Amino acid sequence: MKRRAKTATVSFLFAFLITGLISPALLSSATRLVAGTANAQSQSSNPQVPSENEARRILARDLTTQFVELGTRYQLAGKAERAVLKADLRDITAKRREILAELIESDPGELLRVALPDDLSAGLPFSIRDSIEQRIEIHGELETLYQCGEQDARLSYFINTDGERLSLHFAGDPPGMQTGALIRVRGVRLGDAVAVPPGRENLSASESAGFGTMAMAIAPYTFGEQKVLVLLVNFQDKTTQPWTADQVRSLVFGSVNNFYKESSYQQTWLTGDVFGWYTLPISSASCDQTTIATYAKQAATAAGVNLSAYNRYVYAFPTLSCGWTGWGTYGGNPSQAWINGSMSLRTVAHELGHGFGLYHARSLDCGSQVIGGTCSYAEYGDILDILGQAGVTGHSHANQKERLGWLGYGTSPGLTTVQASGTYWIDPYETAGTNPKALKILKSTDPTTGKKTWYYVELRRPVGFDSFVSSNTSVMNGVIVHTGTEGYSVDDYILDMTPETSSFNDAALSVGRSYNDPNISVTITPLSVGDTGASVSISFGPQPCVRANPSMSLSPSVSQWVAAGSTTTYQVSLTNNDSGGCTASNFNLQANVPSGWTAVFASPSLNIGLSGNAATTLTVTSPSSAMDGFYDLAVTAANGSDSSYSATIPATCAVVSSLAVAASSNQPSYTRTQTATVTATVNALGLPVSGAAVNFAMTKSNGGVVQGAATTGTNGKAVFTYRFNKKQDPVGTYRISANSTLKGIVGNAVTSFVVQ
Repeated sequence: MKRRAKTATVSFLFAFLITGLISPALLSSATRLVAGTANAQSQSSNPQVPSENEARRILARDLTTQFVELGTRYQLAGKAERAVLKADLRDITAKRREILAELIESDPGELLRVALPDDLSAGLPFSIRDSIEQRIEIHGELETLYQCGEQDARLSYFINTDGERLSLHFAGDPPGMQTGALIRVRGVRLGDAVAVPPGRENLSASESAGFGTMAMAIAPYTFGEQKVLVLLVNFQDKTTQPWTADQVRSLVFGSVNNFYKESSYQQTWLTGDVFGWYTLPISSASCDQTTIATYAKQAATAAGVNLSAYNRYVYAFPTLSCGWTGWGTYGGNPSQAWINGSMSLRTVAHELGHGFGLYHARSLDCGSQVIGGTCSYAEYGDILDILGQAGVTGHSHANQKERLGWLGYGTSPGLTTVQASGTYWIDPYETAGTNPKALKILKSTDPTTGKKTWYYVELRRPVGFDSFVSSNTSVMNGVIVHTGTEGYSVDDYILDMTPETSSFNDAALSVGRSYNDPNISVTITPLSVGDTGASVSISFGPQPCVRANPSMSLSPSVSQWVAAGSTTTYQVSLTNNDSGGCTASNFNLQANVPSGWTAVFASPSLNIGLSGNAATTLTVTSPSSAMDGFYDLAVTAANGSDSSYSATIPATCAVVSSLAVAASSNQPSYTRTQTATVTATVNALGLPVSGAAVNFAMTKSNGGVVQGAATTGTNGKAVFTYRFNKKQDPVGTYRISANSTLKGIVGNAVTSFVVQ
């Protein structure tokens, strides 16, 4: 595989700004980074024009900064000024919401970075609060949908909860969960969309909902009789009936049923009924698959159809100008499929395949190499798979069938996992029987998730629905090799074993050729192929050293508030993810700090064995001349044996010369039977400060002093309370001072009230 140094995107966010609330000065730094400047603190002499999405990010951050500044002014303003500021807030809120709505679709990770903390909206008008994003935790049922066009596709996710249907947008890898999984989601909601951060803590599922986390978990509802309900529907403005019920019945319960019986080795078949035509009370311009399904089921129920008798629904209708040929839920009980005018074996079996739990069959194109260098994939690139290339009606590849349990599970045909050198036999892929239908060879293990990727080797013969391969000389004289990642993963690809040509039509590994993967020192060589099977040599050499990017963490992970000239200490932890025959490696540490700053590691090089970890400290000192503002740091660890294997993690220091403190009592006056509450609000650089110590001193009208102490919360507020006593507390004016400190940075405020 191509070696890639996985470098974390540098973040310019601190403390509360870890969600993206940045100052104009910091926005300028971000813009320079987007323009390709290596040092975010230096000016670029030849900045590049940001892309549309990069420009959207910059605008989102700028609008967020403006919103925070206006919100702070609003909360501190008097009644008259608030009326003016409220109008400005509404305007900036509307503009920001429009940009964030685009961002959640194109870059949910950036939306999470600019999302406002919930407590920042406290004190704002309800009309404003209702229009900004919210941090939520919701429970509901997952709906995963494939939208299939002729050239491209889209996999979408929704959660149905409390009568709402919200779209889910994942900043990390999307889940491999099937429709119907009961899930808990933590994220940021904007309108009817939710951005979900990476990490298992932000998304969890119930095992009982048909989703397994084990490597060899089998998709549910894939064996035996499949009760299919086909509903033929048209529209108020398009009442054409392009097929008769008998034609549809012949296709679905004839050709499509025969395909799945053969593909599953007689383990799965389709039965069911066709009803309709039903004219739905909607326009043909709708193109909303959910609305079509709702009205179709209502019409069928009104006609006496028992929907609960079926576990797969198909909605078929005349061709609509929707930009897609079909939709299919990924899994589900019942699964659902939408057929847009294409009543064919290819389309119906394809969309039903998603309902069984199949992804699209992709191809991987790495130019002049089988794997390595610069690679791209084609969503429908597999030349043999019905979930692949247009017009193809062949069997799904071995990793797909393994997920469904049709290979290597129970009494299904065998699948040989190869772990030692030798010669192995595989039967023709299409025929029933107990002999192995494919070979499975471990290719790699993800050092972070532990998921395994395998090579799958098959022999295709012109049998049944694979008859079309008879005209492909390459397939007839070789074996087919795919890669597949265990569990539910879209990363399955047919490999081009003749990369010297530009076509995938000769993708087979022919007799007389070999494929070698030097990363695991394995060689695959077909020795003979024929109608009865293939003999394949698998040879393992000495285990090579497989390098990987290290994992690194920085503590504290939130940004640090410091005074100019002060020192901050970080704990740097590093894990060696190399594998195979590698020995211990030296990892060289480097800190990128602003000009004039110093950074010193206790140990600038760490020697770590395989799967081992080590830690050191980093001391960062700012110059005494540093001006107030936000400063970006970055720590990089590079493998001394090959520096292309590295990790980078960002950090931010906020230099502050003083804290802005405001103090106020909840009432202007009290009787000596009441309790006074004084709140100190601590800000720095226009934003609330968490963890600042606040010492209160209340001086009574007779000179007596009462002390109190508190620490600010995430909203920057600390509270002092005092219950008056008639015998001890005189009437008159009381003065309260609030003195705040944080790492040597100080600020104070004074307020007063009257005791009667």
